[in-house]
Amino acid sequence: MNWKKILIIAASVVLGIIALSAAGLAIWSATGTYPAGDVALEAMESGSTVEVAVDSFIRFLPRDVSADVGLVFYPGGLVDPTAYAPVLRRIAEEGYPVFITPMPLNLGIFKTGAADEVFEAYPDIDRWILAGHSLGGASAGIYAAANPEAIDALVFWDSYPPGSSDLSEEDIPVLSIYGTSGGVPNTPNFDEQRSLQPADTEFVPIEGASHAQFGDYGPQSGDVEPQISLAEQHDAVFRIMMDFIRENIR
Repeated sequence: MNWKKILIIAASVVLGIIALSAAGLAIWSATGTYPAGDVALEAMESGSTVEVAVDSFIRFLPRDVSADVGLVFYPGGLVDPTAYAPVLRRIAEEGYPVFITPMPLNLGIFKTGAADEVFEAYPDIDRWILAGHSLGGASAGIYAAANPEAIDALVFWDSYPPGSSDLSEEDIPVLSIYGTSGGVPNTPNFDEQRSLQPADTEFVPIEGASHAQFGDYGPQSGDVEPQISLAEQHDAVFRIMMDFIRENIR
């Protein structure tokens, strides 16, 4: 019996299975991604106050402003990163550079350290806010737990840190914006995960908000029916974000 030949064949079979699995995941990610809507696409156009650029990450850069506070955003799982442009562009219009980090296969869990690339590219920015929606928020929580000294604030959009990333003892300002229906959080297990965040975390509900309307990518499977418009929800998220930034990042 030629054991060497058998081992080579077995290794080839295993590698083939891995390759097929990876290819299948890539196809599933590409076909299952929620595309950005018209409001988001319009926000991706440069204007008189904000330059929009897309390369290794999406940049919203305030014109004629030298800022020392920046925001990095992790998009939700299987969502086109540009879908978050409506709110994030408005933050940039207030003078804060904002960066969205596209993720491998549109799944932030595969690159929780994506913020480091932005930090390295902009050494003149002294203070950083890390934010994320859904799976992107969980991924931001993982990063914050592993690198608390690297960021100055953390924001969750309809999200929370995973059980493996306890932030309760960290001295980081944290904001959690979430949708509610009849005063009850729409996100499963939301209340049970509050203990993973610092005691002074700001929890700010938006009654009638849906999960998908934190961005602009249409209806999402398993989501609640929104009771407020897309524009109303974006206005609320923007206002809450700016209040938090102005109060905590000086």
